[in-house]
Amino acid sequence: PFERLVEVLAPARSLARHPLFQVMLAVQNTAEASLDLPGIELRAERVTASTAKFDLSFGLAERFDAAGAPAGIDGVLEYSADLFDEVGAELLLAWFRRVAEAVVAGPDAPLRALDPLAETERRTILEEWAGTRAKPAATMLHALVEAQAVRTPDAQAVVFEDDAITYAGLNERANRLARVLVDRGAGPERVVAVAVPRSIDMIVAMLAVLKSGAAYLPLDSEHSVRRAEIMIRDTAALCLLTVTGVTESWPASALGSAPLVVLDDPTQAARIAGKAGTDLADDERREPSDPAQAAYIIYTSGSTGGPKGVAIEHHSIASIVAASVRAFGLHEGRRVLQHASAAFDNSVWEIFMALTSGGTLCMAPATVMASGDALTALLARHEIDFAVIVPSVVALLEPGRVPSLRTLLVGGEALPPELAARWGRVCELFNTYGPTEASIHCTFSLQTPNPRGTVPIGCPNDGVVVHVLDNWLRLVPPGVAGELYVGGVGVGRGYVGRAGLSAGRFVADPFGSGGRVYRTGDLVRWTSGGVLEFIGRTDDQVKVRGFRIEPGEVESGLLALPGVERAVVVAHDDRLVAYVVGSALASERLRQSLAERVPDYLVPSVVVVLDELPLTVNGKVDRSALPAPQIPSGRGGDARNPKEEILCGLFAEILDVPAVGVDDNFFALGGHSLLATRLVSRMRRALDTDVDLRSIFEMPTVAGLARVLVSGGETRPALVARVRPEVLPLSFAQQRLWLLDQLGNAGWLYNVPLVARLEGDLDRVALRAALRDVVVRHESLRTV
Repeated sequence: PFERLVEVLAPARSLARHPLFQVMLAVQNTAEASLDLPGIELRAERVTASTAKFDLSFGLAERFDAAGAPAGIDGVLEYSADLFDEVGAELLLAWFRRVAEAVVAGPDAPLRALDPLAETERRTILEEWAGTRAKPAATMLHALVEAQAVRTPDAQAVVFEDDAITYAGLNERANRLARVLVDRGAGPERVVAVAVPRSIDMIVAMLAVLKSGAAYLPLDSEHSVRRAEIMIRDTAALCLLTVTGVTESWPASALGSAPLVVLDDPTQAARIAGKAGTDLADDERREPSDPAQAAYIIYTSGSTGGPKGVAIEHHSIASIVAASVRAFGLHEGRRVLQHASAAFDNSVWEIFMALTSGGTLCMAPATVMASGDALTALLARHEIDFAVIVPSVVALLEPGRVPSLRTLLVGGEALPPELAARWGRVCELFNTYGPTEASIHCTFSLQTPNPRGTVPIGCPNDGVVVHVLDNWLRLVPPGVAGELYVGGVGVGRGYVGRAGLSAGRFVADPFGSGGRVYRTGDLVRWTSGGVLEFIGRTDDQVKVRGFRIEPGEVESGLLALPGVERAVVVAHDDRLVAYVVGSALASERLRQSLAERVPDYLVPSVVVVLDELPLTVNGKVDRSALPAPQIPSGRGGDARNPKEEILCGLFAEILDVPAVGVDDNFFALGGHSLLATRLVSRMRRALDTDVDLRSIFEMPTVAGLARVLVSGGETRPALVARVRPEVLPLSFAQQRLWLLDQLGNAGWLYNVPLVARLEGDLDRVALRAALRDVVVRHESLRTV
């Protein structure tokens, strides 16, 4: 009996679904019972329920003719209207019938040979949804910038802090440097590494490498020195374009055998200034220009234990940039934010969308990269109207404080519906998707102000072709999860020096185009309207704070450390967590040693030392049995003054730990760069003091930050005159306050982060208005 099954199996109970199964198939193959009572005429009346017991319930009954011979099967599908609509239910029935007919026609056929799609559905997917094939752009990426410099020579091309340069000036400086690089041997299929901090010089250096015919390799000077060393050696870089500040901070080992071109060295600067500033002709380069030549190499996290470089050719990125400019309405005069790190593929998109459309590229300094308040101030100061930002950073911004922003592109990680709704009301919000291997931008969707459910990643960009396939490379029906394959103009060349890995990911188009498609490893599905929704990954790759991370690379770094015998890395609540087995291991020491080998975003927030890893019956690591990580609580001394007490509270709040001492390290307790920006924002509000994000990294303890506040903090004016609105709007935090209190998670201090003492004359009118607002809003605060 059902009740006995539930009692014995004790499944997890949920109001959202049946406790044992969600789909039922019932076949009625017995004769229909009849009731014959003397003197009474009877007929059966079918009774239908208004509530579905299961997600789907298929009821089938055999039919017989008058002679009792089989005459077919009748069927009924009952579906939950919360999960399916009528169109979707009819599609399921059509697929079910098609599969049943195929099984009857060929009962010995393997399951993978059964195709539920009708020919009309296949044509719709391939010809209407999958995208339009096009020839890649027969041009070099830098040629698009040169053409724009001819059209708008005096327009602002790049702005960084108080510096600016016109299109003519940018093009001329890049030409001079390109000629120096050609003299050093730069040319097609050669690589020039670029390690220049965020500045106009960084843009000049990248453009100059392209003009020389070589491919540029961007290195983030803030990242691991060891990682830079691997990249330089891996690509056999011809030379390293850099500045004095980097050469002084990086050890000689990081530079490998690559000769230096130090841009701010007086001798080098004079050599560059002596070159001609006109565009280079092909006879000045080592070889003629060809759009199939490599334009740049971007490194991503590697599953084989080290980073892997993706080579993108000129025609691929030029095609995607041109299509994106058209799709998002970029034109002369628009002001475009340059936010991403140079080593992150989004930077290529930002830079060249702006410089090929006549826009002004406004570069964000490193200190405001992920700071909500500082980034908001930058957007307002430069009147930026176009930006590409990852959702986790967008969440730090307030829409009402950036009125100039007209177009916002998000990508790199899932876009929460609440965030989409908030920003979709105030600007054009596009959710974008695209891996480095397919030139960054493959699909996009314009968000409505009120998205429902999963935020889609949309439809393919011009010239991009997408397929959603099963394990046998067949098209899957709408609503069914499959792996996303990307083809068309943006597909990259492959991984540098890794032919085997390239062959496994860059495969022949199964639909006979003669081209290649990139196997993304991402699980997606088509909606009934031909829009893509992201579901997850087919492998262990994870996204943390917008970075694509291969746990294998982190595990390899840990295994290289003394004493580590086994290591497993997983994502847990937007934290990277490592589990290690070995002798005499200290969690914090492991994190510090790993930070010397990999970028900070690859360093786990928590390292858990185990006696042994849990295994499945076949000897593999049982990831579901790994213990939940215990976020460490601070014990480093008590606060000695009110300022330290407030900072201890802010640390604990941001890190979600019970308590923090004055000597506890923010990063040792699980902090990372994104949490650090939130801490800066909270400190600004609670202590009315501006603190540089770099201070968190240099002084990551309460005691250290308290000293910074005393010596270097810049106090803002205590009172700012503002116009009081007629009706005070409720914040989201206020709306959920009552509910949180009922759940027992708020506490009476939930919405009182700081008790302030106000001195001076009392404004009785303002006090009366404030108290009236409390009274008027009291009921809504309690009941929303």
